[in-house]
Amino acid sequence: MDRLPSLRLLGASGARPDVLSPGERERLEEFVHPDRRIGFVLGRTAARTLIGEALGVAPEAAPLAVAASGAPVVVGAPLYVSIGHAGRGEAIGGAVLAETPVGFDLERILPRHPGLWRRMLAPEEHALLDALGGPTDEAQTLLWSLKEAVLKGCQTGLRAGMRSVTLSEHDASRQRLVARDGGGGLWRLRYERRGDVWVSLALAG
Repeated sequence: MDRLPSLRLLGASGARPDVLSPGERERLEEFVHPDRRIGFVLGRTAARTLIGEALGVAPEAAPLAVAASGAPVVVGAPLYVSIGHAGRGEAIGGAVLAETPVGFDLERILPRHPGLWRRMLAPEEHALLDALGGPTDEAQTLLWSLKEAVLKGCQTGLRAGMRSVTLSEHDASRQRLVARDGGGGLWRLRYERRGDVWVSLALAG
């Protein structure tokens, strides 16, 4: 992906619990499953590192907070951050920092219900599924990841529903698409595959 927005992906060895804020440490203790714990630390480590680099401060001093919606936000700077992680396998987590609203998602390719696409896609999106080879695990996971990236950018998460996002204008050679959210907002999407994980990025505008 391009240098901007800034992207940071980390494996398990990149986790730095020492940079977490007191509130983040409290939240970490709420997670019981090891995947959730390492994913949380990796995402926060990546986000704090990116924000620190942009603002010239140490990761532990990065002004990262949580909005009322539950989305991560940068306090006191015109920057937007989004965090993602993928469990059920080798740990991977990361974050994206941008100057416009941004959504970021990591999804591991796993067996999916063959009819998952029916819950995700509107009729006008069926051609996109066909172009990706039909309802394979790879295709369904990618479409889920792309839509979740937009929903994260909107700071609604999955509450808004997958069908509130409409995908179009797929450029397979450049791995890019366009999306509209439920309010009509335009998003530019990029994706790439890292091993068995789809990396999806949505930028507003």
